[in-house]
Amino acid sequence: MNKLGATFLHAGIWLALGLLMYVFFLRQEAPPTQVVGADRIDLGRSRDGHFHIDGAIQGEPIKFLIDTGASTVSISQKLAARIGLGCDVSTSFRTANGVVKGCTSRVSELEFGPFRIGNAAVAILPNLTSEALLGMNALRQIRMEQEGDRLRLSITE
Repeated sequence: MNKLGATFLHAGIWLALGLLMYVFFLRQEAPPTQVVGADRIDLGRSRDGHFHIDGAIQGEPIKFLIDTGASTVSISQKLAARIGLGCDVSTSFRTANGVVKGCTSRVSELEFGPFRIGNAAVAILPNLTSEALLGMNALRQIRMEQEGDRLRLSITE
């Protein structure tokens, strides 16, 4: 290869690397926002395509994945142990991954955004990939409006 060809090859490699770096950093987004008001919260969609919301169970801070396909708020066994929550009733749950054995319990307080729910039912699942799913037993008590990559949760009227 002659000197001019080697120069163009090196320039092409550096140009390709620069382009890849530009595209990589261009696609990086700021973390989704959570704008909390007295009676509502506006959420931005996260990079994984889902909506997440900061909350707490019995005062323990957690990040919920909003899951309208889950009929019950679900937590991992690890989280249940951390908050000192035991099983009340063993049961099986139908999930997107098939039938899973777990148990149900109740928590004295469930919080997400400006919303508080007392004496909430929760499912404790052994292999839950998220720390906690915010299911419909909590979500049905509030109004949800989605527009594009924004989700607003507010008090029902």
